[in-house]
Amino acid sequence: METQSLAELEQDRSQPEPRTFAPPAALYSKKILITTESLGPINGVTRATQYLIEYFIKHKVKLAVVAPEFEKPENSPLRLLLPLIRVGGLPLFYNPDLRLTYPFRTSKIFQRTFRPDVIYLASPATLGLQIWWQLRQQNIPMVANFQTDLAFYSRLMLPGLLGKFAGDAIDWLTGLYYRDPAIKMTLCPSSSSRDYLLKLGVSPEKIRLVGRGVDCVFFNNQKRSESLRQKLAPNDEVLLLCVSRVSFEKGFDFLAEAYAEISKRAKERGLSQKFRLVVTGGNSNHLIEQNIQGYFEKRGLDTHFSGPLSGEPLAQMYASADIFVYPSVTETFGQVIQEAMASGLPVVARREGGPADIVLSDETGYLAEPNDVSAFADYTLKLIEDAALRHRMSQTARALAENRSWDGINQQIAEILAEFAN
Repeated sequence: METQSLAELEQDRSQPEPRTFAPPAALYSKKILITTESLGPINGVTRATQYLIEYFIKHKVKLAVVAPEFEKPENSPLRLLLPLIRVGGLPLFYNPDLRLTYPFRTSKIFQRTFRPDVIYLASPATLGLQIWWQLRQQNIPMVANFQTDLAFYSRLMLPGLLGKFAGDAIDWLTGLYYRDPAIKMTLCPSSSSRDYLLKLGVSPEKIRLVGRGVDCVFFNNQKRSESLRQKLAPNDEVLLLCVSRVSFEKGFDFLAEAYAEISKRAKERGLSQKFRLVVTGGNSNHLIEQNIQGYFEKRGLDTHFSGPLSGEPLAQMYASADIFVYPSVTETFGQVIQEAMASGLPVVARREGGPADIVLSDETGYLAEPNDVSAFADYTLKLIEDAALRHRMSQTARALAENRSWDGINQQIAEILAEFAN
């Protein structure tokens, strides 16, 4: 990825953005069905889909939404604003907030909503694939957004040959799905996900790179909380923050190893500056949470697990930290990195997937090679030791984030849907 200097970023910021990001006029007469594998649990796909739904509601575009049922009470105001259909499913062991949806008939969904002019499939898996399979020959155009690399997850989560077999099978199905003529366009959030789709034989003409926005009003360093700092860093520690679902595939084993190396080197150097790691996130399967916390406990590492946060508490947590550390290599994008940058945090991540596109190395943070624990530790320790470097990268990170808006991203998606709507 070609990097930008701070001067170029400042020049970009001086360019006025359009006052509004309205959908194209042709879309106002169309009916849109949005299907998503996740609407309720806190994750990148949920946030991106939620912003898109709210964008269409704001602009009074007619739409309905289909999503798996969510085990927590349904308190979303979306139910009052549009048809929201929940489909039953079997919770996944490693993340019960995600579900394998049971078989259903699209005709029954249409009876409760409408027959759409175009379908938007957000991160299609067991729900989106059923929609595609049942409607692929009914002349309803579909636009899919590839946001989750299921094959990579399978190879990572399942042992040995089982993981390889599952990954290969998902690769085959993914290629079949995205190459299908019913899928008129595939959106993807990063260059690595585009390369993966090309490798599966998807035509370059059917792929468009569409990132994600970030709310720079909600996430900003003005929300820094001194009371939270006093609680988490009573001795003025430098706070390292990781915001992530606490799950095996998120690289916490790597982070624990890197944190142990950071602590070891700091002791060897006689570093006077104290530091502490805070992990914000959770998992409905508490056995997995306990297992991952054990990575840090058995090494005697000073780590605080805050549990999952959302809303203002999450924004305050970002703004009250000093460095964002992100160990996952399974991200097609990495929305939490953008939220951290909007909050003024320099980032240390691994050069894999979406983070490799988001982080400008040596300007907004550092990228270590995927398996290089030593480099990850070096970069983090460098930021711990150098407050001036943290400040410079903080300003650059914030400047870059301010150039990205959700309305701008959602307008791109609206234009693509209008292009293919019947």
